[in-house]
Amino acid sequence: MLDGETLADRLSRGPLTLPEVLKYGAQIADALGKAHREGVVHRDLKPGNVRLTKGGAKLLDFGLAKSGGHQPAVVDATEAKPLTKEGTIVGTFQYMAPEQLAGEQPDARSDVFALGAVLYEMATGKRAFEGKSKTSLIAAIMSGEPKPMSELQPLAPAALEHVVKKCLAKDPDERWQNATDIGQELRWISEAGSQAGSTRGSRRAVFGMIAVGVVVIIAALTVLLHFNRRTAPSLLHYPAGKCARGRSAGLVE
Repeated sequence: MLDGETLADRLSRGPLTLPEVLKYGAQIADALGKAHREGVVHRDLKPGNVRLTKGGAKLLDFGLAKSGGHQPAVVDATEAKPLTKEGTIVGTFQYMAPEQLAGEQPDARSDVFALGAVLYEMATGKRAFEGKSKTSLIAAIMSGEPKPMSELQPLAPAALEHVVKKCLAKDPDERWQNATDIGQELRWISEAGSQAGSTRGSRRAVFGMIAVGVVVIIAALTVLLHFNRRTAPSLLHYPAGKCARGRSAGLVE
């Protein structure tokens, strides 16, 4: 009933432009934030559940969502496999947080991890975590790190990479704790434009200039000392006869 296409369909043609990543990413984050404020955890955020319309990005398919402590009666996941009597894996493996894969109770921070994986794919056209089998994929999510975005998309601002990296932290306590904050960060990056992440770049430039300056000073001192050694007379090696004549002429005291 909605116009447009899914984010998955759009990604099949390659990565999104930076303005699109920031715009749609902020809208997805806002939708998650609103759901979380109502006590709803999506649990299956992925490109196939986001639709890009004329009015912006729409977050769909809350069929696996969890409200409060209530567990859905029907566990109909994209991938569902019992782990223990207490927990089940519910969601899509490529976008699932480590705690979900461990069968632990997911919360809003699990959706934040999935949002980070989606943002990474939007910006680079590649999935954050991949594997030849479910086992290798799970291992990559649990203990691996995605390739730096800057290697795949050199034009991606450092600030965006920081946002995504924090979303993908293994420990839920080290992630963004609020999806709405992510939306605000993405809008700030959009407004800052080329200045986004410039603090880090400026710091590196300053350190580089200091290093070059130190090298130049050392080189100049080395040349100066070498020149002085070659031109300045040394009294310790001055011939005795010349010293005597110098004294008689009043040149040496």
